[in-house]
Amino acid sequence: MRSVAAFLPPDAPAPAEQIQRRVAELHGSRLTALSKLSLPDAPSGSWTLETVGVDPAHQGAGLGTAVIAVGLAMIDQRGEPVALETSDERNARLYLRLGFTIAAATTIPDGPLVYSMYRVAKAQ
Repeated sequence: MRSVAAFLPPDAPAPAEQIQRRVAELHGSRLTALSKLSLPDAPSGSWTLETVGVDPAHQGAGLGTAVIAVGLAMIDQRGEPVALETSDERNARLYLRLGFTIAAATTIPDGPLVYSMYRVAKAQ
């Protein structure tokens, strides 16, 4: 697999406790600061673009854009919006090209600027 995008529907269940513990471990000392952070809620009924990954050997070839576009087209057929958060300005520019708008920019104390982004369904 060279590239993947993970979209979650609005009614996705919370991750299993084991996964939540692992995520907490990965955040380490930043978990306390993150738990105090208040980011804007995604609009009701939004899918969430959770993550995108591209094999490092194939980065820069447009694969990330391609898998995101396929997911967005499928969600567009349902007429539903998509939300995401990113702290990478390059990613924010990519998402803007894919039709997202920046709903908010939140500064994390001693951390990055987080862009909360939203995209309405495109007419088919």
